[in-house]
Amino acid sequence: MTTVFHSGSVLRLPGSGLADWLLVAGEQVQAVGTGEPPAADRRIDLEGGTLMPAFCDAHVHLPATGLYEVGLDFRGVHSTAEILEAFRVRAAMGDGILFGGNFEDPLDAPITKHELDRVVGPRPALLARADMHSCVVSTALLDELDLAELEGIDTAGSWEPTGYLRERAAAEAWAWFDRTLPHSQQRAAVQAAIRRAYSKGIASVHEMFVVEWRGWASLEVFLDATSDAALDIVTYVGTTDVDKVSDIGFDQVGGDLFLDGSFGSHTAWMNGGYLSSPPEGTPPTGIAYRSDEELFEVFMRAQELDLQCGVHAIGDAAIEQAIATWEAVAEDVGLDAVRGLGHRIEHFECSSDDHLRRAAHLGLRASVQPAFDRFWGGKDGLYARRIGWDRAKDMNRFASMLNAGLLVGAGSDSTVTPMDPFLQLAALREHHVDDEGLGRIEALRLHTTGARALALGPSLAGSLEPNAPADLVWLDRNPGVVDVDALLDTQVLGTWVLGQRVWPEAEAETT
Repeated sequence: MTTVFHSGSVLRLPGSGLADWLLVAGEQVQAVGTGEPPAADRRIDLEGGTLMPAFCDAHVHLPATGLYEVGLDFRGVHSTAEILEAFRVRAAMGDGILFGGNFEDPLDAPITKHELDRVVGPRPALLARADMHSCVVSTALLDELDLAELEGIDTAGSWEPTGYLRERAAAEAWAWFDRTLPHSQQRAAVQAAIRRAYSKGIASVHEMFVVEWRGWASLEVFLDATSDAALDIVTYVGTTDVDKVSDIGFDQVGGDLFLDGSFGSHTAWMNGGYLSSPPEGTPPTGIAYRSDEELFEVFMRAQELDLQCGVHAIGDAAIEQAIATWEAVAEDVGLDAVRGLGHRIEHFECSSDDHLRRAAHLGLRASVQPAFDRFWGGKDGLYARRIGWDRAKDMNRFASMLNAGLLVGAGSDSTVTPMDPFLQLAALREHHVDDEGLGRIEALRLHTTGARALALGPSLAGSLEPNAPADLVWLDRNPGVVDVDALLDTQVLGTWVLGQRVWPEAEAETT
């Protein structure tokens, strides 16, 4: 089956040139050109719109994304009363676990287990912070957890847990939630997230499945739920059990293998302290998840098994630990061996010039989430409140990463920020520090060819060159020329994965 797309603009990424038509044969791009379109079995009129490579989101959490699609999403809500009322209404609708998320501190009044208990009664309830590194749980859920000797348990003056949990304590709550959530709901959530991806022109995602939080049983449910999906899903399993991941058959491990936490939860691991004091139970410079020895063992085993390895590192101390450990591995196995596997650092937010230079030398790849800067950067943003503007202005330095020779790809960390490439592109173009912003085409490359390359994908993936995968998105405008306001209003008219239409649903050839 051949299909020709015509009567619009074809954005020939990775370059900035435009063509008049694109010919697809089966799962691949066959030709692209100007003038009269060639004959084909099927013709699709672009109606003056723009066809370009479909997007890749290089860092997502599909199960959580789907839960938010059907659950309680409190992004932008700062009223405690509004959140509690939503839980009260949902509790009155039936049995089961109550879930909501995406709230950010500070709310206009604190939420603890006591406030949740008043509206949900003796029901398990979990309210996740936007960064997913913290949550508030009801007494019924708290009583199900074994929190002995774990960091991250907020306490009141009597040392009684308030229900506000961070990092490993929060992980215990997530693990219980996943174990208890019916498989049918987990499957439905993943499938809702896949539909969300298609609606935004996304044909490929890198799933960061944190087994340390969610458990191996939930991974089995996830893999089953995605087995028939057209969406290209590259799964990174967040665990130190490298051998088990290799035995399953993955070519990569880690991803969100935590070396530290997040700024929102005061748990990013920093060399210097926070301006805003972390709560009782959290160290003053954040949380370090791994010892140097443990991390070396994980990296070395991944290297021995030829697995690409990714780690979550936000604070400068965590980034230093990751780079220094790869340097130690390179001393043992050779620099070329390390470079050949293209290991990743997720987030890479507080990287210094020295970090960029050393990471590039090791062939490490930077997986960035541009909307972090749009949501929390700037002189009055969360980052500046946490560590001061003098330090915060040197975060998320996208242009500097590219200038240092790093391979950089973009993602959302959905649900931390929305699975929305147009939001990420706007953030790349409008950085809080002008010199760190990117041009229109350069930003597009980070969300197409750059993101695909992070997972060592096919060399032509994310482009419209002949023989590239026919992963395509049809837009109502050209994102390579419009200003940011118009970019954010872009409409997705169609999405194709390997030549098959997946969006809109009414016209989908596969799911």
